[in-house]
Amino acid sequence: MSARDMVPEAALGEVLSATSLILTCKCDGDSIRKGRFVALSSSEGWPPLIREANSGDRILGVALKDGVRGEYIPVCILGVVKVYAGGALTAGDAVKSDDEGRAVKALGSDEGLSGGKSLMDAGGAGDQILILVCPDTHGMGA
Repeated sequence: MSARDMVPEAALGEVLSATSLILTCKCDGDSIRKGRFVALSSSEGWPPLIREANSGDRILGVALKDGVRGEYIPVCILGVVKVYAGGALTAGDAVKSDDEGRAVKALGSDEGLSGGKSLMDAGGAGDQILILVCPDTHGMGA
């Protein structure tokens, strides 16, 4: 099955909610791709230093622009954004990052790693879907 764009009228990494929260962050990773989950790479200083998220990371939000080390990019930390799915999803699933910053189903053992909720079904990796970005704060600082 080939990847599908479930929302062709929206661009990847585009915010689709009027009341979104956007934070300007500084790229600390070699490359961050638009429409991928990002995580903090340092909790010291301002603006926040970020890198593309891996499967074990707590999610900060979704990159709204491509970036390389030292560049400033906008990150949606709360809102509806178009992203790549990393596997099959059902609307309403809690999502976390896979090792490529894509949305995959968060399991019960992934407490604290969720980056939001899937708003659409995805048939598999590469599908482009909408998610509600709302990082899980359970266990933060614990």
